[in-house]
Amino acid sequence: MLKENNINKIFIKEALGTRNYLSYRTDLMLYKIILSIIVFLVIYLLFVDFILAILISVQVFVVFTLMNKLNISRKKEEGEEKIISRTKMEYLKNKLNEMNNKDFEMLTGFLLEKEGWNNFANKGRHMYLAENKGIIYCIKIFKLNEEIEVEKLDLRNMISYMSQNNIRKGLLVYTSLLSEDANTILEKFKDKLEINLIDLNSFLKLMEKNNILPDNRYFYNKILDGKNMEGNKTKVKNNVFDKKKTLIYVLAAIFFYILSKILQGNYITKYTFYYFAILAVISISYFFWYKKYEKDIKN
Repeated sequence: MLKENNINKIFIKEALGTRNYLSYRTDLMLYKIILSIIVFLVIYLLFVDFILAILISVQVFVVFTLMNKLNISRKKEEGEEKIISRTKMEYLKNKLNEMNNKDFEMLTGFLLEKEGWNNFANKGRHMYLAENKGIIYCIKIFKLNEEIEVEKLDLRNMISYMSQNNIRKGLLVYTSLLSEDANTILEKFKDKLEINLIDLNSFLKLMEKNNILPDNRYFYNKILDGKNMEGNKTKVKNNVFDKKKTLIYVLAAIFFYILSKILQGNYITKYTFYYFAILAVISISYFFWYKKYEKDIKN
């Protein structure tokens, strides 16, 4: 259960991006409490019925709790998709770095065979002919480092061969990026030649489809191990009681202070004022402490 909570927290953090996880959860709680209090006060002032006001405000609290759970669940799913996809891509890149060109071409051929391609024939350096649904394709495979782009010159041999042999359809498999000139030449010949592209993302999908990758448990453990390593280097985070929330605390404290003076003898508004006043003090104190801490670290 603890491991599952940890991985879910990691997924939610991924969906939040640069936003602090604790700040996000406290925001949800804060807005839920403020809304429930406002509903309570409105109902109480309209009907002067304490029990009715309590019941309706509790209902509002429960409804927003369920809505927050749904929102957190969506964040978890969004973050899970992002981080699992990124971890799989990192895994694929590491494996490709360990392969030579021949092994990569064999893996590409294996995946294409699974997709219905057959009758492979080598027609030059990293270039093959293959048949798919009765149509002959020219296949060019580039295994390049991430920093090296596929250039215009790299495509000339493929395009020339296709033009000379009356082959209209082609398949370009590459592990890096296409340069601007390479994209230009593909665009130039798109009316004459139909060249489909398989980049790393498409290659990863083929591997997933054909169960070449480890199961998801491997990637979950890898994510947890990576986050635990980062945790050992964690520095003090930005103030979870940020400036916006501090302003909310101060304004809420002022509002409920004025309301407590208007509604003499109403202890709820008085205690609510104390609650937000304390939060404001803690937030401001933490802010100045963090600034001092940050200054000491720099010195």
